[in-house]
Amino acid sequence: MPMSSPNRPAAGRAGTAYPSGVSGISGMFGTRIMAALATMFNFLALNLVLLIASLPVITAPAALNAAMVALDRWRGEGEDRVVREFAITLRSRPPLRTTLLTGVPLAGVVIGLTEVHHFVRGGSLTDRAYLGLGLGALVITLMALGYVFLLAARDPALPPAGLWSLCAALAIRNLLVTGPLFLIEIAGVTAITVIDPALLLLGAPLLLLQLMRLTAQVGLRRAARIQLGGAPSIDKIVVAPAALP
Repeated sequence: MPMSSPNRPAAGRAGTAYPSGVSGISGMFGTRIMAALATMFNFLALNLVLLIASLPVITAPAALNAAMVALDRWRGEGEDRVVREFAITLRSRPPLRTTLLTGVPLAGVVIGLTEVHHFVRGGSLTDRAYLGLGLGALVITLMALGYVFLLAARDPALPPAGLWSLCAALAIRNLLVTGPLFLIEIAGVTAITVIDPALLLLGAPLLLLQLMRLTAQVGLRRAARIQLGGAPSIDKIVVAPAALP
């Protein structure tokens, strides 16, 4: 019969502290994994409802506005019930006004692309002049689009003409800062979705919206202390998150 060693109980007692440390570390990593999974779920869920609500093309501006509101509250305030926020915004904000605020700039992008495609095939001097004007207007509109989405989400009471002029002024003032970023983001996400349309379901539209939101915030912070041509002050819009109407 083997003799018991007096060191064995001590070893056992010392060994009991080790699993608790392991459980603490595993619990920390488990919390992080759960948080990452929750973020991924919210991202994909919000992207899915954005796509579904945009299937009738006429509702795409209102769907983009609702998605920006939910995204801004989620990333800015920690409100993670993104589908609920999306539905509340879509239901409570006036559809015609929301469509006007964000739909007109989107229509301007479509018209600009059509004009550029038309005049790029012409060889006359007039065609080249129109091509230059159309391309310039298209670039400015694309660079102002992120500001339109964010400001329309945060302050839906802004008059349409005031919102568009403010966004154009912000785009021009931040031409060399946020302008290239907006163009790279739009071109990059558009390119990858053309290459693989399945990425639309994996979050590409919402990724573009988030990138444009972050870039627009950079431009807003730079212009927060500047009054742009008599337009409404943007101090409140920069600081205040999106509010329910």
